[in-house]
Amino acid sequence: MSEWNSVETISRLVRSLLKDRLNITGRDSFIYDGDSNFTLSEDFPSASTIQVYKNGTQMLSGYTYNASTNIITITASLSTNDIILIKYSFFDKYSDAEIVDYIEASLAYFAQFGYRKLFKMNDVRDMVLTIDGVNPIARECYEIAIITALTIDSENIDIRTKDFSINGTNTGLTKVQLIEDSFMKFTSWAGEITFEERLKPDVN
Repeated sequence: MSEWNSVETISRLVRSLLKDRLNITGRDSFIYDGDSNFTLSEDFPSASTIQVYKNGTQMLSGYTYNASTNIITITASLSTNDIILIKYSFFDKYSDAEIVDYIEASLAYFAQFGYRKLFKMNDVRDMVLTIDGVNPIARECYEIAIITALTIDSENIDIRTKDFSINGTNTGLTKVQLIEDSFMKFTSWAGEITFEERLKPDVN
């Protein structure tokens, strides 16, 4: 089970808020004709779900996936007319790399609004940590996901629970105003969480 502060877990929460659903029907087939690069037909595949088959047998190695180009490159030996089948799941709206970039960008808002912890990603960008070494707790990871979702698509976020609600649909509020509102409601929802008043921006 993933830890709360793993980028994988936070990404899953972000996608849920954005209604960016996983489609499991990705399937592309090719006949090898000398070019070992195969472009996937769907734009936002989940890299961890990719399975490559050569002539009906799954390849457990001998290929790479480039998220920037959306290309599978087979490095193993191929013969003319080999049949390559690639199965994968994909998302409707955003790539894995885009979500990770947005999560990292959202962490700056915690400093901007004077939150008592400053978050960062580790060097390999698979965990969110704090500068003082105290990992974010579950509720803080929820807030990271909420701020990330607002950063991506603030006008279409509608979160309604018994203790917490944020609605960016037809409200006329800017992204920054919605993020500020989220931080203020997060304070009440999460309990004794403090913000440094001297660090909070004057947001109109």
